Amino acid sequence: MERFFTAREAKNGSLIDYDAAVIKKWFIETIEPIEQNVNPETRTDMVCVSSIAVCVNYANAVLDLIRSGHNMPAKALLRVLCETVAKIAWCLVSPKNKKKDRKQAVERKFDQWEKDALYKKLRILYEFRSIVSSEQSRELEDTIRKIKLKERKFHAPPMPKTIEIFNKLSSNWRSGVYPRGFLQFNDAVHIDIHTLLSRIYCEEGGMNISHDSNEELTDLSGYCLSFMFQLFYLVRTHFGLDTTELLKEFQSRSERFEEAKPEKSKAENEGSDSEH
Repeated sequence: MERFFTAREAKNGSLIDYDAAVIKKWFIETIEPIEQNVNPETRTDMVCVSSIAVCVNYANAVLDLIRSGHNMPAKALLRVLCETVAKIAWCLVSPKNKKKDRKQAVERKFDQWEKDALYKKLRILYEFRSIVSSEQSRELEDTIRKIKLKERKFHAPPMPKTIEIFNKLSSNWRSGVYPRGFLQFNDAVHIDIHTLLSRIYCEEGGMNISHDSNEELTDLSGYCLSFMFQLFYLVRTHFGLDTTELLKEFQSRSERFEEAKPEKSKAENEGSDSEH
């Protein structure tokens, strides 16, 4: 795993395969000790365990799309991956350094996230009221009623907007991860008229139409590895697992994405990047 790939090998896809192998290695080395030594009972533990399983699935899909030359769909999944990891980071990074306050602070953030998710479901269901049939309407109203009952159980303030979440994380997230992992991939998620027009190039010989974007394959793969590193670092820190080798392997991949990793001292202190 320590072998560094040459530029020629990277161009041929070896570096992408390397990233896939590293992510698989990180998953095994994280999930096995959790399964053997931890009995996830709290909501926080369960979210941590399920997040690495779900996000690894997304990461594998991203790398498969990149290998197949489908950059735009890969970017869309990278945007989802970036936002998910950022929300988990926001939840797990406690606003105080005192360990006795951490559990309560983290649970409060998960309350905000869950309440926000229920509210968004309700908003969508309310919009559908005007277009469904009478038979579907009865079923819809029953679903709305059940969700509203569940939502009322959470006495938590609204969850911050995405940009506010990044602002509450470290400067590495705010200046590195957000503009690259969120804004740069926005055109692949929201395919609007500007996205479509940017795929057409008028030249002297006529018009060229491109179905995809022109990002470097190894750059996209690097973003994927970077986001997964963030997640594994957070989850391993939460469960008290060693992160030394994780850091070394991520740093050996490429100096290019080093600025996006969480600072070790802050992550281990669980909240030096506190909320204001």
